[in-house]
Amino acid sequence: MKQVSIVTILALLGSSLASPQNVPGGRLFPPGSHGDRGGGPAGASAAEKDAINENLLCSGDMSTPYNETCWDTLHVAEYILKWEQETPKCPPGNNTCIQTGCASNEPWSSCFLRLATGTPDYNCTQINIGHCTLEGFPLKYPNSTDMPVIRYAARNIFAINNFFVNWYAAMQFATSTAALAVPKIIATLDPDKEADTTLKNILLALTVGLPFLSLPAVGALVPVAASTAGTLLVTALQQAPTVFEAIWKSDGESTQVYQMGELASELGEVNGQSGSMLNRGLAVIMRDVSVFAKFASLGSFSGPEVISIPEKTDGLDLALKTHLVAKAMTANDWWVFYGPPDDADGTWTNSTTESNGKKYVCNTTPEDNICDTINSRGIPPLCQPEDWGIFTSPVSHRAYYPSQQNGRNSPPSAGLLHAIVDNEWGTLEAIMDGAYACDAYQRDHGSSPSFQITEDGRFDFMCMSQLHIVNGCPEFSTKGWQEGCNWFLERHKEPPVLKNGICKTF
Repeated sequence: MKQVSIVTILALLGSSLASPQNVPGGRLFPPGSHGDRGGGPAGASAAEKDAINENLLCSGDMSTPYNETCWDTLHVAEYILKWEQETPKCPPGNNTCIQTGCASNEPWSSCFLRLATGTPDYNCTQINIGHCTLEGFPLKYPNSTDMPVIRYAARNIFAINNFFVNWYAAMQFATSTAALAVPKIIATLDPDKEADTTLKNILLALTVGLPFLSLPAVGALVPVAASTAGTLLVTALQQAPTVFEAIWKSDGESTQVYQMGELASELGEVNGQSGSMLNRGLAVIMRDVSVFAKFASLGSFSGPEVISIPEKTDGLDLALKTHLVAKAMTANDWWVFYGPPDDADGTWTNSTTESNGKKYVCNTTPEDNICDTINSRGIPPLCQPEDWGIFTSPVSHRAYYPSQQNGRNSPPSAGLLHAIVDNEWGTLEAIMDGAYACDAYQRDHGSSPSFQITEDGRFDFMCMSQLHIVNGCPEFSTKGWQEGCNWFLERHKEPPVLKNGICKTF
């Protein structure tokens, strides 16, 4: 077969790709600006010099640093969409066509890289380490004005694949850390091992661990690189919800039920299935050029630094642990009572850990927003027992008191709150505020998935925590918080109560 040089291939590629004149914004390099490093030709207008400098920033020269703005500057999305439309689709066995076109069953990303690099060695459609590397992909540059946009399109293909590969590797680490946490969660919250969950929920909570880090209260607990990657993923998925659907929309599979006591040994078995879920999302991106254009549209994969999550990232298991904690609490009859509004007009806007510390005479730990009566001096004026504890959310300004209803040998409310924080089983904001919001949503809609993209494009994690949540102050509006909050103040358990300013027992 006749050998074709890579220079010839790239020249043919330049002719088969959409012409720069037809891409919004005109030619990628203004006439006369090639090679000019001095701000433009003598006599150029200010606008012409700006265009020249912008094009130098988004150069096809591999030594030029990448820049996030170049995705829009070069109109990469428009370019690859038109390229995909106009590139010939070759029938099987047509070796002449394949030199400038795509095989009939060839993913667009594989075809693009094959024509751009002159080698068929790249497969970026799936998580397959070593087959889609960022290390010096060999673009060769004839004097084609298309080279800058080709460079950025190829860069985004490699960077997105790299993101998914590292996400999967980090998720495997997360399953191992979650497996280590499960025995202590069970010993503390589910000693009789009554809680269970489905494989479907485990897979969802595990794979959603990265976008879960985009929550401010959760992201604050993990390295910046991890929260940045989580936020990037959320914004990209919002632009391309097809990818979200490919990863997380279930077809009824994975309904196997696991007892909590089995999870420590079983979690390692889910890595293969979680990898398949991520592969579904990556395949949609790399096989549908319109989805790729949307997923990369914010330019985040075009920058000088490749955004990805470190393989050993603590905290990627927080969504899974949040789900498991809520499941264990529910199975063991934990109820969560939310307390009264803090200010006189019945709103929540002023409730803080410090104000509740004064109100309930409890010991505050502002760093985790817990107020408890552990080691209190005497009995607090509200006659709360020494193990009473509340969490005041800095997000919603609600106070929450968890209470175990069946009298089992479980930690007291203060012990539970501190155990969740100290063992990093989740954030109390995600567990308590999530349960409150989920309960309100379910009252209006009947049920809710644990994780969804809402109609207005927001990511919603509220039902990762589905607890039995109750108004602890049902008579607040008529009796005030001291007399109308018997459930929140644990008087439903008949401890000593405040009567005429003195703690007495019924």
